[in-house]
Amino acid sequence: MTVTEARGIITDYYMAESHTEDDKFLFVEAYHFLIDAFHRPYDMHNLAFHYAEERHFDLYQKYLELSAEYGYCPAYESLGYLWYYGQNGTVDYEKAYFYFRKGAECADDYMRISCEYKIADMYRYGYFVEKDEARYRDMIERLYYEISHPEELDSLIDMEFYPMPGVIFRMAEIKAAEGKNREALKLLGEAKVQIAEDIKGNPSWWGNLEEMESVVMLIHKIPGGSRVCGTDLYDLFCLSRDGLGLSFVYNGIRFTAECVREGRSTVIKFNNKWYRDINSFFEKAKIGGRPLTALYGDLIDYEIEAA
Repeated sequence: MTVTEARGIITDYYMAESHTEDDKFLFVEAYHFLIDAFHRPYDMHNLAFHYAEERHFDLYQKYLELSAEYGYCPAYESLGYLWYYGQNGTVDYEKAYFYFRKGAECADDYMRISCEYKIADMYRYGYFVEKDEARYRDMIERLYYEISHPEELDSLIDMEFYPMPGVIFRMAEIKAAEGKNREALKLLGEAKVQIAEDIKGNPSWWGNLEEMESVVMLIHKIPGGSRVCGTDLYDLFCLSRDGLGLSFVYNGIRFTAECVREGRSTVIKFNNKWYRDINSFFEKAKIGGRPLTALYGDLIDYEIEAA
């Protein structure tokens, strides 16, 4: 294999809409060739994410750690999340803090902020560090100011990734606690739209659905919140708890997600299939072979369905 062939295989793989097992084999071999030849941490990091998508988290961790050994900042962030959420099966907040701190020391402001807001969470909940609500609040307020002024930031990441919905949601929580409901709802509306975009790309990725659920529950907790923000697909996080369903129209056809309470849990029936819980529904429900979450922007005419 030559460098040109390897790069061609990788490019073709990313451009394709579907992959055979042979495609995946050649893709991995191409990355192994480039890593052995050039030892570039960028390639190691990309291969790691392929293994994450294939649910091979031992190899995901291995190539992230190789990338981190070369000082590649995105690998620090990824390893922080790996240990924070236990993507390899083990939660370790000490290691999560270590890697988030390494990422927060990076010169790239986008990478720094994405690590710092998770460090803020660790102070909020007392994960590895001593619980410090005031420090959490100070950090989130500073980070929110920064993402609100991207022209002042220095990053190789495209500005379309600003602002970060996780920071916006946390700022909304602060505003809601202060009784500034109008400001909080405006922020929550922004966060909801942006998290929905993240979920489109990967509903199963750690933190995406959890963040959306937190946003939706806070919207419904604030008086008049659901009226101000409107109803959409993700309101099922709240509706399902009361056994309420949701219907909507896609391509002129009305679909209904029925929610049935079973003890303390809820099962969902959609498109003649049953899902054991709300997260499974969002991860697996499809229309015409396409993930429902990917169709989010094309769903219209929502109606809440009584139990």
